[in-house]
Amino acid sequence: LGGNAEMNFYVEGLRFPDKDFEGLISISLSLLEPSSQGFPETPIFTDRVVFRVAPWIMTPNTLNPVEVFVCSTSDNYQFLKGMRRLVENSGYKLKVCHEYMNRGDRWMQDEIEFGYIDSPHQRFPVVLDSPRDGELQDFPYDVLLGPDFGYVTRTAYDEEVSSLDSFGNLEVSPPVTINGKNYPLGRIIIGVAFPTATKGRNMTKVVQDFLWAQKVQEPIALFSDWLLVGHVDEFMTFVPAPDKKGFRLLLASPDAGYKLFRGLQNDGHGQAKMFDGLGAEEEITVDEILSDDKLRAENNYVQSCIDWNRDVLKRELGLDDDDIIDLPILFHVTEENRAVAYYPDMVNMIVLGKNLGIPKPFGPKVDGRCALEAEMTSLMEGLGLSCTYIDDFASYHKLLGEVHCGSNVRREPFSFKWWNLEM
Repeated sequence: LGGNAEMNFYVEGLRFPDKDFEGLISISLSLLEPSSQGFPETPIFTDRVVFRVAPWIMTPNTLNPVEVFVCSTSDNYQFLKGMRRLVENSGYKLKVCHEYMNRGDRWMQDEIEFGYIDSPHQRFPVVLDSPRDGELQDFPYDVLLGPDFGYVTRTAYDEEVSSLDSFGNLEVSPPVTINGKNYPLGRIIIGVAFPTATKGRNMTKVVQDFLWAQKVQEPIALFSDWLLVGHVDEFMTFVPAPDKKGFRLLLASPDAGYKLFRGLQNDGHGQAKMFDGLGAEEEITVDEILSDDKLRAENNYVQSCIDWNRDVLKRELGLDDDDIIDLPILFHVTEENRAVAYYPDMVNMIVLGKNLGIPKPFGPKVDGRCALEAEMTSLMEGLGLSCTYIDDFASYHKLLGEVHCGSNVRREPFSFKWWNLEM
């Protein structure tokens, strides 16, 4: 247009990359010159450009929170009170999904996963809706979706949806470098059945295909089917750290649990009680725990499952033992031969900057202080993190979940731009 005007074209992506669409769009452009009347125009210049549809990107615990989501139910007042205090003290917004919307489904982590999409001219959050479709299923579509908030889901038409399709089983690591290969947006982590299992539960193929197709956070599959609920957030999480790689991997460790209980016994605290104040039928002494051979055998099995995953995480995230902190957590194995946490599972926490919201473990008290809390606090203090213990015993732990399962965090996007990644 006179040789000096400029025109911008934008392309709107209507589909995310997936198994049958790698996300590349080719557009051909040509500049044509009119010739004599009655004849076709003649080309002066042609060009072809390839766009890549913006991938869906997950945000790890090391990114700053924006807002925290929890459910209000008829029986979780105590939990909500603790969460409200933690979130307000940390300086973030708490959004409560009330009972008319959640219909009694308290598992906010399991229904949705927050991520975002990014382009040079705009970016906004996008929620991935799980195929689990509990009573919370309308929440992401009815409440979150908007002009500047995207929504995507994958429906498993011909597959059975299992507990492994809940998004407590979908996490992402902070940025890592492995053998010289950079993952500046981290790597997605999911839990599946043991590689050679014939009857194991798996995350549905449609969700796995979607996650792999995004390309920018190449997923890692861990073995989580040994757990009754089967989610990776039951035995691992990441917290920010001021040194080394900028984070630590926290792992549940029965061995660390037994070491702590034996130490208490040796110091003459064998009669100290777990679950003190929760009712006589819950209470059990340190001596009783240590003399329970069946419990010990169950925890040896659990430790071997976690050790398998530890090796995978070390290899796939380029970690060494100094990057990992073992938390004292015991499990017990149910009749289905799958494990659940014996007491509130402290690794299943919410990370809000330097503040951690941790399930209150109700451990044995020494000089009036819970020994499990004391150990956890001292492990985290070394990283400059402060611990708030939230009572989720009746309203979450008894229902086989904890603080992380019952909450969700939308976080700020990465400053790194995905299109600068070599793919």
